[in-house]
Order: sequence, then structure tokens, then C-alpha cells
Amino acid sequence: MPKALRWWVLVLGLVALPGAWALPDPAGGVGGSGATPDGIGGTGIHPGGIGGTGIHPGGIGGTGIQPGGIGGTGITALGVIQRFGSIYVNGQEYALSPQTRYSVDGAAGTAKDLHLGDRVTVQAAADGRAIAQDVRVEHAVIGRVTEVDAAKRQLTILGETIQAGKTTPVTVHDSDQSLSFTALKAGDVVSISGLDRGNGHWLATAIRRLYPADTAPARVPLLLRGQVDALYPSQNTLEVGATKLKVNGALLQPLRVGQSVVVRGTYTDGQARVESVTPAALAAQDVGNRVSLVGYLARGDNGWTTHGVSLVEGSHTLYENGDAADMRAGSMVAVEGRVQAPGVVDAERVIFSVNPMDFDFPIIPRMPVLPPVFHHPEIERPEFGPPEIEPLVERPELPDND
Repeated sequence: MPKALRWWVLVLGLVALPGAWALPDPAGGVGGSGATPDGIGGTGIHPGGIGGTGIHPGGIGGTGIQPGGIGGTGITALGVIQRFGSIYVNGQEYALSPQTRYSVDGAAGTAKDLHLGDRVTVQAAADGRAIAQDVRVEHAVIGRVTEVDAAKRQLTILGETIQAGKTTPVTVHDSDQSLSFTALKAGDVVSISGLDRGNGHWLATAIRRLYPADTAPARVPLLLRGQVDALYPSQNTLEVGATKLKVNGALLQPLRVGQSVVVRGTYTDGQARVESVTPAALAAQDVGNRVSLVGYLARGDNGWTTHGVSLVEGSHTLYENGDAADMRAGSMVAVEGRVQAPGVVDAERVIFSVNPMDFDFPIIPRMPVLPPVFHHPEIERPEFGPPEIEPLVERPELPDND
């Protein structure tokens, strides 16, 4: 066979071989790069996930995202129920689902136990929107009213001073009937939701009358949240805020000054009887979780605290309506940040002079998050030009005339 013709046969044979060149596979794969209808070899993409980035069906490895929750990137909110339609806390809407769990002062509850102005802790996951997993109602004080100052809108309960605002809701337990503040009388049994101002003073965000004075049963509940200010073991006495309480000596043994506690008991025949003193649940525990909270600042051992949570400030902290110099005991602040360690929040934003019933965190524009770019290996294809063909001129053999 002539040399040029052999070259043509070789070229045509190579082109005809299946898979000889990495051309797009009509079935959805890319020969040589490992791409298949369900994934891309070498990049780790597989059905429902992206190898190497940890994304897998129902979750995101490495970030802890799992179906129904975001470990390490969940949300903890400590604040007041501002309105309904789901619930709004610190300006954020939290959707309530059939799986949402509820508690009231540690006892199991339902969505019907949520009321405007209730001080709550919400644990939520973000799945396109914030979905509440746990909603804990935590009353500040429950007990008998010993004094009412209608002009100042103040109540005294268990020695604690409760300050109500002009718009603080006052309602009747079970019926949600609204009351005027002046309808409250000494002897009434009430529950107070509110924010701790320190030194036995509270800002009430909701007041519910459990029993009027003339119909209260002989045995009614008692509850007080606060910080242990003093212990008197020889007198079997505990001081929380402005209140001194007689307790069983055994209850004092595990306690320490400065500890946040919940005191529970009853009034029996008008006398307060303490039945338990337990450490308050740590508000922000899950490292990496987003946190929003509103409350009064207090000076702790290692800096500023609120709700028993230590706040860590830094050069990255943004201040609104004030600056770092305005961080002082008794200042009302809203804080947004991330859990750095159990009970410790890295404060990214601090807003001063907020109304806990009517505020939200202004949106800070963020850089857009771009989807990952996958680099596919370049497929080198040899360039083919037309083969060089030497013209073959056949000359007829002429007969020899000789």
C-alpha cells in the first residue's frame, strides 16, 4: 500500500476507536475527567453532595449542618416575645413547628403558654428560616405582692422591686384579660417576666395575675431568679438580690457567692418556704452558635456580663448609639455575636438604649457568598491537519520500440 494511504487508514482507525478522545459523553459523563451522570470524579461531586467540602445529603460536614438543625451555626436568642405570627424575639422571627419543645420554669409546656412580654430563651436552627427547636419561658419572680406604688408603677415581691413601664402588659392568668396596673393590690399572687437590673431591681416586661388577694389558695408558688449575694450558713440563710430567705442548711452547701440560681418554693399560710435552690441553666452553651440577647450590663469577674453570659469585646466589636466607653453597669444593651465558649459570647455588635419590646438588629450588608468553582482538568486534544500526500504520478510503461 502506498505510504500516504497507510497514514489515512491509521488516522481513521484512531478516530473510530470508542473513548479514544475525551469528548462529551451524551449520557452525561466526561471521559477522562471522571464525570458521570451522578458526579464528577476528581472533584468529589456525588449525588446530593460535594466531596471535599463535606456537603452530603441532608447536611454539611465540617460545619455540622444536619437535617433540622445547625450544630455550631444554630441560633440562641435571649429576650422578650415582642409579637406573634410565629414568635418574634429581638426582632427576629422564629417559626414554631410541631416538633418545637416548650417549657415554663423547667416544667413541660405548650405553645399556649407563650404570652406577649414573656422573657424567653429560644434555641433555633436555620433551614432557610429560623425554626425554633426549644422555647423556654423563664419568669423572674413569682410570689405575693407586698406593696404597690401606683404612681411609680412599682410592685414589691419577695423584697424585690419590680418596675413596670407604661406599656407593660398586665393580664389575668388563663383568660388573658387585660388589667390596668392600678388593679393590682397587695396580697395578689403574680408572675413577673422581666430583665434583671441588679441589686434586687427588675424591669417588668409582662405581669400576670395568678390569683387576686381575696381568692388565693392557702398554698401558692414562689420563684425567684438572681445571683447569690451572700450566704449565712450559721443562720441557714441565703441572700439573693434584695431578698433574704431561710433555707434548709443542706441547700446552702453546693452554693457559692456570685452564682446565678433559681429559688423555688411555696407560700403556706402566708409564710415563704424554700424547697429548692438550683443553678440557673447556662444560657449560651453551644460553641459557634449565633447569639442575640438583650439585657442590663453587670460587672463580672472577667468583664461585662448580662443574663450570666460573659461578653468578650475586641477591635472587631461594632457599637451603635454609643461606644465602648458607654459600657457600664446598668446600661441596657442588645448584643449580637457568637458563642466562644460555654457561657462566653464574642460580642460582634452592641446597641445601646434599646426598648426590649420594640427593636431589632439593623442589617449590615455582607459580602455575597459565591458558589464554589470547580476546576476540571483540561483535556488536551491533538490538532489534526490534513495529511501531507505526495502526489503519485504513475507513468504508463511504454513498449520498447526497439
